[in-house]
Amino acid sequence: MKILFVTSRFPYPLDKGDKLRAFYQIKYLSADHDIHLISIIDEDIKPEWLETLQSYTKSISVIRITPTERILSVFSSFVYGLPIQIGWFYSKKIKEIINGLYHEINPDHCYCQLLRMAEYTKDLTGPKTLDYMDGFGTSMDRRAKIAGFPLSIFFRLEAKRMKLYEKLIAKSFDHLTIISQQDKSLFDFPEAESMIVLGNGIDEYFTEFHCVNIKKEFDLVFVGNMSYLPNVESVKYTVNEIMPLLPEHFKFLISGTDPSSTVKSLASEKITVTGRVDDIRLSYLKGKVFIVSMWSGTGQQNKILEALALGIPCVTTKAVNDSIGAQADKEILLAETRDEFVKHILQLTSNQALYQMIATNGKQFVRENYSWKQKGEILNSIFAAN
Repeated sequence: MKILFVTSRFPYPLDKGDKLRAFYQIKYLSADHDIHLISIIDEDIKPEWLETLQSYTKSISVIRITPTERILSVFSSFVYGLPIQIGWFYSKKIKEIINGLYHEINPDHCYCQLLRMAEYTKDLTGPKTLDYMDGFGTSMDRRAKIAGFPLSIFFRLEAKRMKLYEKLIAKSFDHLTIISQQDKSLFDFPEAESMIVLGNGIDEYFTEFHCVNIKKEFDLVFVGNMSYLPNVESVKYTVNEIMPLLPEHFKFLISGTDPSSTVKSLASEKITVTGRVDDIRLSYLKGKVFIVSMWSGTGQQNKILEALALGIPCVTTKAVNDSIGAQADKEILLAETRDEFVKHILQLTSNQALYQMIATNGKQFVRENYSWKQKGEILNSIFAAN
């Protein structure tokens, strides 16, 4: 079967959640299908990135969107009541190019990743699936509550427009997918009832990695895209609210791409901010406990799955774990207040038996429930339905 796979970013390197999701879906689908990838870009892609995707695709089309196109489209979307995020990725010229490629490839199915690409694919005549991935409208609402003025105003307006768009665009696609049952429950329009839950998986890159010579230099570790607001707020909370209640010698590693100025300002003798690293697994393994003090954001936190897969015990909130489904006090530890976070961190770092139990059970949980091959089979069943 020929699958047209449309993304708003080139799905490599794996430094953002949507890129990681797209890459592994493409990788595992390529065993059974011819994948034709179309990606919007705003910067040059390195030859080695292109070469990596060529291993799993029949064809790759990268289409550059210019700053001028973005400004004009954002202005137009604001006037016509569309979410700014939709305008940021849209261009009439690019839509014409995608239409041309669609008729040239003549795919059996079009898989569109994220609402921001729906304007390009909603009018295509063949079978098509839209991956909502997360509940972005609700995510904007939650960001409005933690952002300062005037960003809070922007997020509230964007939330209102995005929720309306989420409802209206659903009618244009044959199938809808979402990353978790938790996110699915955020939608109340009729089409959401048949929305298919399609979670992320963990690759052998994490589950089969063995390295016993890495020194545990840090008591706590957090890994993620460090320009993403919920991640920024999470590490700020850990530094400002949790660290002062821990023993003086405790150290915290913050590792991940694009650290914001706020994140960089947290660096100190006890707090290390690395930015992007070549092998993110090493950052995870340098920490004793993985901590995610997050109450905003939506979707599935890949960082938790990756940490668990590497045998790093995790302490996080119910809001984060609801989309993952690990068993509290057996595979993961849950906290809602700074005192609860401190309690669990001290338990893990002082009780080797507890540490080993949570680490072993967490790793087994990921292996049994989060296989990319398993997730690929769900997509195969969707494509086979048309």
